[in-house]
Amino acid sequence: MKVHISMDMEGVAGVAAGADTTLGAPHYEYCRRLMTGECNAAIAGCFDAGAAEVVVNDSHGTMLNLLQEELDERARVVRGRPKPLGMMQALDRGMDATLFIGYHAAAGHGDGVLNHTMRGRDLLRVSLNGEMAGELRLNAAMAGWHGVPVALVSGDDVVCREARETLPGTGVVEVKEAIDKYTALSLHPGRARQAIRQGAASALERLAEIRPYRVDPPFALRIEWSSTSIASWCEGVPGVKRVSPREVEYVSSDYPEVYRLLRVLLMVASASTGTPHSYD
Repeated sequence: MKVHISMDMEGVAGVAAGADTTLGAPHYEYCRRLMTGECNAAIAGCFDAGAAEVVVNDSHGTMLNLLQEELDERARVVRGRPKPLGMMQALDRGMDATLFIGYHAAAGHGDGVLNHTMRGRDLLRVSLNGEMAGELRLNAAMAGWHGVPVALVSGDDVVCREARETLPGTGVVEVKEAIDKYTALSLHPGRARQAIRQGAASALERLAEIRPYRVDPPFALRIEWSSTSIASWCEGVPGVKRVSPREVEYVSSDYPEVYRLLRVLLMVASASTGTPHSYD
């Protein structure tokens, strides 16, 4: 069994403020150790369930967050960017399952801790075929395109609820409770890691019961930006249609094309505002 792990940061136990996840901020070094610890727990759970290979994709911000020397040496790690598949890099290597660890809720979904979708400062809402789509749903659809089920999702109670609604059968591990976008009631890191390890092993042991998430084509991706200026810039990308002053839409029967197009539009938004771009 080959397992892929997409490792984000906002959903890690103990992480609450935006500065916790930002390179150079006071608590970042501590929080990246928390992230590394939860990743190790997921890796251990995979091997407990009999995995032969585990590949981790560092999926937060710079995608250079995990302390690789402190990671379980049995796993291989994808670090850095750009990546053709972004948060799902390495999924296309014949994986049998993927785990979404440290994930967060979609932009505007409840009061999820650090809820956002890809580019928090500019992107207000993403929908896929008319339904709200955060990183969880967008990435699950990419996994489904490759025939790979999402076995486990970990994060706060809001993203776990989102996972239950979107991915029936997928395991969830709640490591903290959202009080506000910037406030969380978290488990102790040791308890969170124990739960993730057990959750990963349990989910993979019943993998035959979990189906890949499928979205029927054609795929209509609609994005609402915070600024009409960003929408105007995005309208210049071939195939992108401006459907309202702040919204653009792109339709294709090829989901990887839609996924890559989203990443291009995020870079266009970055260029239009003169602010750095980061995935997640």
